[in-house]
Amino acid sequence: MRPVPARRRPLIALPSRRNLLLGLGGLLAVNLLIVALVVGGHSDSGPPLPSEIESITPGRGALIRPQEDVGVDLKDTYTGVIIIDDHEIPEDQVIIRLGLGQVIFRPGEGKDIRVLTPGPHHATVEYWPQDKTRAEAGKSFTWSFTAG
Repeated sequence: MRPVPARRRPLIALPSRRNLLLGLGGLLAVNLLIVALVVGGHSDSGPPLPSEIESITPGRGALIRPQEDVGVDLKDTYTGVIIIDDHEIPEDQVIIRLGLGQVIFRPGEGKDIRVLTPGPHHATVEYWPQDKTRAEAGKSFTWSFTAG
C-alpha cells in the first residue's frame, strides 16, 4: 500500500470567510461613524434665524475645532458684537466687515479666548442697524455648538 502524502499547509494562512466578513463589517461601521460625526455634526433644528441674520458660524449644534471662527453674517446694513459663553469679545479682537455685515471672532494668541475648551459652548450676537446705536435698536440671537 502506498502511503498517503501529507497535505501541505499554505505558507500564509488566509482568514476564514466569517472572519473576513466580520472585519469588513467592523471597518464599515467605523467609517459610517466618522461620516456621521463629520456630516451630521450640526443641526439646523430650532427656530429660524431672524431675518437680519443671513448665517451663523458654526451652525447650531456643530462640532468644531478649538480654534475655528465664531461669527455671524448679518444683512449688509447691520453690525454687532459677539459674546461667547457670556464673555463679550472686545471690538479690537473681532473682524468687522461693515459693507458685508460680517462679525467674526477667531480664537488665538493675545486674545481673550486663546482656544475654545473642549465641550459645549454658546454664542450670542447682539446686532443693530449701522445707522443706529446698540442701545437704540439692539437685538440678540443665541446658538450652541461644541468644540472638540
